[in-house]
Amino acid sequence: MRDRFTRTAQVFADAMMQTRAAEAESLAHMLSAKKSDCAVDLACGPGALAVAFARHVRWIIGLDLTPAMLAVAQRTARDANARNVAFALGNAEQIPFPDASLDLVFSSYALHHVPEAGRVIGEMSRVLKRGGRAGIIDIFALEDPRSAEMHDRIERIRDPSHTRTLARSEFASFFAANGLRITDTRVEESPVTFDQWMHRAGREPGDPEYIETRRLMEATIPDDLAAFHPRYSASNPPGSDEAPVIDMVNTVVFFAAEKIG
Repeated sequence: MRDRFTRTAQVFADAMMQTRAAEAESLAHMLSAKKSDCAVDLACGPGALAVAFARHVRWIIGLDLTPAMLAVAQRTARDANARNVAFALGNAEQIPFPDASLDLVFSSYALHHVPEAGRVIGEMSRVLKRGGRAGIIDIFALEDPRSAEMHDRIERIRDPSHTRTLARSEFASFFAANGLRITDTRVEESPVTFDQWMHRAGREPGDPEYIETRRLMEATIPDDLAAFHPRYSASNPPGSDEAPVIDMVNTVVFFAAEKIG
C-alpha cells in the first residue's frame, strides 16, 4: 500500500482535492461536528478531507502510513492556513490514542485497502468516548457475490493495494459488533470517465494494467455485473480511430455512527 501511494501521491491528491470539500461538509453534518470536538482522520491521504473538516472542530490529526502522502497533506494545510490540523505517521489498525479519548474519528476510501476492515472499525470504537461519533466514506459492493467478485477483480487489476470492497451489510455488522449505532447513511454517485478513474491510480493507456482493466470493464457493459454503470460515451465522434470514451459511475456510501457501549 505504501509503495502504491508513494508512486501516485501527487496524482491522487490532485484528483481528490476537487471532491473532498463537499464530502467534508456532508460528513460534518452527519456527525454533528462541534467546535469543541477533537478528531482524527484515519488514512488521511493528501489531507484534503481533514483540512476541509477542520473548521468544524477544535483540532484534527490526520494519520497515514505513507510519508509521501503526509508531505502533500502538510502542504495542503499550510496553503489553507489551517492551524488546528496536524499530520503524523500512523496505522489505522493500531490508532495511537488512548481508549475513550476522542470525540470524532473517521476515514474515507481506506477500508478497501486494509486486510481487516473490522479491526479498523474496532479501533475507531476503542478510541471514542461514549457518545463519540464515527464516520466512514467508502465504495461498496452489491450483496450479490458474483457482482462483488467482478467488482474486486477489476479494482485489484487497476490497483494491487485493493483488498476487498465491503457490502453495506458488512459495514453494518462491523459497526454493531463494536458497539457503534448507525445514525445516518447516504449514497452518492460520482460520474467519471474510465480514463480519469485509471489516471487516479497512476494508470495510462498502453499500460498492461490499463488494457486488462478496460477489457474487463467493457465486458460488463451489457449486464453491469460489477455495478460501475459503464457505457460508451454519447460524445464519442463517429468513425474515430481512437478508443471510445467509457463513462462510468463511482458509487460511495457515507456512514455516521455513535458509540453506545
